[in-house]
Amino acid sequence: MLIGYDCADVWLRNHKAPSGLYWIQPKDGNSSFQVYCEMSKYGGRTLIQRHDGTDRLSFYKTWKEYENGFGQLQGEHWLGLKKMYDLTHQTGRPASLYISMGDFDGEKAYALYSPFSIGRADEYYKLMAGNYSGTAGDAFSEYENISGSNQHGRPFSTLDVVKDNCHPYCPVGGIMEPSCSDLLQAGWWFNACGFANLNGVWRDQSLYKHWTSSVAWPTWRWEESLKFSRMYLVYN
Repeated sequence: MLIGYDCADVWLRNHKAPSGLYWIQPKDGNSSFQVYCEMSKYGGRTLIQRHDGTDRLSFYKTWKEYENGFGQLQGEHWLGLKKMYDLTHQTGRPASLYISMGDFDGEKAYALYSPFSIGRADEYYKLMAGNYSGTAGDAFSEYENISGSNQHGRPFSTLDVVKDNCHPYCPVGGIMEPSCSDLLQAGWWFNACGFANLNGVWRDQSLYKHWTSSVAWPTWRWEESLKFSRMYLVYN
């Protein structure tokens, strides 16, 4: 049953709504779909990515898979760029991106970007992340003095649709790589290549350090693959 525009709207209609799967249809959107809503006494958050190794889900996917989404909504998943576009372009409902992350020592951190949206399909769903706040650091742009590292405004890239700034190759450790998606085994908003990559290869606790491809947010944990990342859309 369709009961809201997004998880925040579901919560506003019923403050006692539990966390779980809900059918929503974003305001101005043309279709309804299911999402996982994380509810608390403060509101509802719409989960758009979960990466924690529980399902051993690979995020090394094609453009079509990243557009439409993949994985299990109650487990590891990517909601889908088409759905994220609709969720971040609702009239009168500006969205923010809340990223929750944790390491293998049990520590947690967060990054909040407000406002947040992604571009149209013909713009390759470019990243439009507003002002940063939080405890994890702004890994999208913290190292902007390093050429090719600023990921703000970058289009999305996948293994079969390459929109990064590796032209024709990216030099990495003396090796010329053809694309960031190949190097980092993920779809993401790459530059050449940048540092943030929450869709990288998940590593378990015995092998979580010093990988090129990992679940990476290096402004918080340098050269460590995170234990988990979760990306949410929140609304004021």
